Amino acid sequence: MKELMVQGPGQLAWVEAPDPQLATAASALVRPIASASCDLDRRLIAGTTPFKPPFALGHECVAEVLEVGSAVRNLRRGDLVSVPWKIACGSCTQCLAGRSSACTSVPRMAAYGVPAGGHWGGLFSEMVLVPFADAMLVPLPAGLDPVAVSSASDNLTDAWVAASRPLATRQDARVLVVGGTESLGVLAVQMARAAGAASVDYLDEHPLRQQLAARSGAGVDLAGRDLDRSYDLVISATRDHQALRRGLLALAPGGHCSCIGIIFDDPKIPLFDMYLRDVTFSVGACSVQQHIPKVLDLVHSGCCDPLLVNPQVVGWEDAPQALIQPLTKCIVVRERIT
Repeated sequence: MKELMVQGPGQLAWVEAPDPQLATAASALVRPIASASCDLDRRLIAGTTPFKPPFALGHECVAEVLEVGSAVRNLRRGDLVSVPWKIACGSCTQCLAGRSSACTSVPRMAAYGVPAGGHWGGLFSEMVLVPFADAMLVPLPAGLDPVAVSSASDNLTDAWVAASRPLATRQDARVLVVGGTESLGVLAVQMARAAGAASVDYLDEHPLRQQLAARSGAGVDLAGRDLDRSYDLVISATRDHQALRRGLLALAPGGHCSCIGIIFDDPKIPLFDMYLRDVTFSVGACSVQQHIPKVLDLVHSGCCDPLLVNPQVVGWEDAPQALIQPLTKCIVVRERIT
């Protein structure tokens, strides 16, 4: 098979690799048919992260099931499934508590497409081993476009969790999304509206993302304005320290900030000001498995439209060139074989 490998800064190539084999009776082999670029991927390709090449790229996809182990009960060959970014067993204490990103059965941060907890392959590859098939893989509802939900593995579900958890306890909430990454901010606008926000504003100077946020239902006329401290929820999808700080200072008393933009260095935050207003700040790798079914339902019912995030859809042979372009999303597709 072929894997899409990051070989060095700015260097992407298809590389021949041995076909993976079923590791245990609980595992499955899948073939990605719609793989999306995560907001982190371009930094991984550029070599601006702590993760050093070579490694296989990709941690968002819909795949077809090729083969399942004898202990797999919920899947069969030909099923279309969302493949979560995080390797997780589904049965350890952390997984049972809904914290699959902290699974204790595998190395810390074991994941596809990032060599943080070992090398598990990438979801742009022609074939991928899923070690805990029943626990990890989420079947797609009939009739749902795999391209539309290719990001349910990570970004799309991350945006839903960032919006829906705080909004579950806040009625008529005002939401501010601080954009800055390729797609998460616009997806967060859609998910905040789907979760019942009374209003959503979007802060970002990027013209295309502003346009997409406006089409998703956000107010975007915030440039140069002083933000009043009246937002019940701020979703920070930025890598910029000052933009994060501006969002934190816009929180109303008792407000919540969901930080979903990965920042590798340590930003200065207004901790005492936050203390005086009794605000909360959440940050961390999203445990997506348990939330993917809800996200698939939201897309299926038309409550959100991930394809609005201006994806470029290309064939697998064009992936090395397409993935280095400065777009919001790139989706790599293959024909089904099952």
